Amino acid sequence: PTPGSDTLWSWGRNSSGQLGDSTNVNRNVPTQIGSASWSTAETDENISAAIKSDGTLWAWGYNSSGQLGAGTNTNRNVPTQEATGSTNWSDIAVGSKHMIGLKSDGTIWSWGLNAIGQLGDGTNTNRNIPTRIGSGSNWSAIVAGAEHSVALKSDGTLWAWGLNAQGR
Repeated sequence: PTPGSDTLWSWGRNSSGQLGDSTNVNRNVPTQIGSASWSTAETDENISAAIKSDGTLWAWGYNSSGQLGAGTNTNRNVPTQEATGSTNWSDIAVGSKHMIGLKSDGTIWSWGLNAIGQLGDGTNTNRNIPTRIGSGSNWSAIVAGAEHSVALKSDGTLWAWGLNAQGR
C-alpha cells in the first residue's frame, strides 16, 4: 500500500470466506485484505463489505440470498465489486443476509434476503444486485439489523422496515 493509505485487515472465523483473504481458513492474527485504500467497512457474522476511497463497493463471504450484491448467489472469499459498478457509495450497513447502501447523492439501495420486507422495496423478493429504495434523495444515515433496516432522512425523520416481532 502507498504511505498514508487506509488498509483493511481481518481475522477470526472464515468458514464462508468472510475474511476476504482468498481462503476459508480461520485466522487468529490480523491479515491484510488487498492493497487498496479503503474508506469504510462493515461486517456481520458471515459477510463483510467495504467501500474503497474511489467510492466503489465491495463485499465477500456467505451469499445464499445475493447479499453480496454481485449478481449471483455464490459465496466469495475475496472482495468482489457489487454488480452495478457505481462509484458514489458513501456508507454500507450489513444485516445477517441483506445489505443497505447509501450513495453520496442521498439515495438508498438494498439487496439480499427479503423474506420479511427487510429490503424496503415493497416486495418479499430477494435481490442479488443493489435495488433503489423509493424515489427520495434525502437520506443521510443507514443501519441494518439482522432482519430489518433503519434509515434517517435529512429532515430528521426516522424510517424502519422488515421484522418487527418485538416492536423494535
